[in-house]
Amino acid sequence: MPNFASPQDMYAVFTPFMQSLTTDPVVGPKFVAAKTSFRVIHTEPDGVFLLDATSDPAVLYVGDEATDRDAEVELSMSADDGHMFWLGQLNLPVALAKRKIKVGGGVTKLMGLVPALQPAYALYQQHLAELGREAS
Repeated sequence: MPNFASPQDMYAVFTPFMQSLTTDPVVGPKFVAAKTSFRVIHTEPDGVFLLDATSDPAVLYVGDEATDRDAEVELSMSADDGHMFWLGQLNLPVALAKRKIKVGGGVTKLMGLVPALQPAYALYQQHLAELGREAS
């Protein structure tokens, strides 16, 4: 069973979580230190996010705003795979090799940012608990 019933459901979960990462005292500065921008295109259900970490603090764009801007790195994956990633249960190099995640642009920048995201996994689980959703 999919984790998200609709695009609105996915946005209701991911948007406040990703927004909180931009101002988190641990994760936020790591995004800014990466000095990059990346767009995440989700399918099943469809949605688009763009995190622009070229400014301090980083800025999150959602939906059409995310589509209308340039990004250095672009990732495409199912919303369920995005959910699994934020839970820390999706190994990025393996997902890339199996084409579960497709990347365009600076893969090196993306891979350099992944270790900095470790603290975000626990924050996502906490976020899901606050929403009354299971972390599965």
